[in-house]
Amino acid sequence: MTTISKPASPAGAAAWVRRSAPSPEKVRSLLQTGAVFAWSEDRWFIAWGEPEKSAHPDPWRPSFYAPDFLLSDPRPWRIYPSCAAVPPDALAQQLAGAESARCWKAFDEDAFRSVFDRVQDDLQRGAIDKAVPAVFEHSPGPLRAEERARALRAMANLPSGLMPYGCWDAEGGLLGASPEILFENDGVEIRTMAVAGTARAGATPDEMLDDPKERAEHRLVLDDLVAQLAPLGPVTRGATRLWRIGMLSHLRTDLRLAARAVAGFDEMVSRLHPTPAVGTAPRLDWRTFIPGLDSEPRGRFAAPFGLFLPDGTVRCLVAIRNVQWDRHGARCGAGCGIVAGSRAGRETAELRLKLAATRGNLGL
Repeated sequence: MTTISKPASPAGAAAWVRRSAPSPEKVRSLLQTGAVFAWSEDRWFIAWGEPEKSAHPDPWRPSFYAPDFLLSDPRPWRIYPSCAAVPPDALAQQLAGAESARCWKAFDEDAFRSVFDRVQDDLQRGAIDKAVPAVFEHSPGPLRAEERARALRAMANLPSGLMPYGCWDAEGGLLGASPEILFENDGVEIRTMAVAGTARAGATPDEMLDDPKERAEHRLVLDDLVAQLAPLGPVTRGATRLWRIGMLSHLRTDLRLAARAVAGFDEMVSRLHPTPAVGTAPRLDWRTFIPGLDSEPRGRFAAPFGLFLPDGTVRCLVAIRNVQWDRHGARCGAGCGIVAGSRAGRETAELRLKLAATRGNLGL
């Protein structure tokens, strides 16, 4: 396993490129205090040890970006003393897979219906075009080290398109597998995606692409992203397609930006977070409006979660399909997009489906 220590020059930072199998000792350390980010299907970055918290990434070491949804943390970057690139299957072999006995309390459907009706009033008045409330299932007690091991093992076997991520310590943490990239920058172009509209995996392309509600919801997300990116340079849109991932299907459109000038990480987060896939359209004063939709504070649910690598490439996910926890308990969150054509029963069923998919992804 290659351990990263701060080099004296950029040349020394190349060690993180090499993949190696993790040792049992390092995996035990990871399960206590650590982080994970799936960079590709065969390369995960794991980090362990007590991290330094910073307002900026370290230019010579992999740095993890883990703010809350409201971006209120002045030091959202975590730079760990040790980091390695590992094959996920090699990591999974070091992790136990015991069955989980955790029980989950369902979200309050009556409370969600009340929020749904309030959003429909706002839609009819023309105050908004779309809103995404979040709900949470709860389970007592923190996610123990053996549960974190089970979740990581389960995530190593997820279908392509779901990207595991997370960070944790003795106080709490976050683990998930997101299908959605907020942005990535390889130094040549910036890429993002509009992902909106949800159905069971068995849905046909025509069922979703011809559904007025799903098309309208997706179009709001797509148009917003294009509007946010266009001032930076030419934006190329891919074709909208049905995207099947595990239990769920979504509508997806990829976007590529040829930026005229350097677009920094903070600028991209400021422009893109929160997209209408997890927030509102138009964006309004989202820091005030969105908390009023939710049954409880989101914490890190639907926040950006990113990784900066020493070669300057960055990727930032939308932190959905996750479980977050503290010393008192764990919670699993999901959101649904409400537009003029939405129906309360259909949105409730979508929330249940997303929550079940998330717990299944994590083996919880």
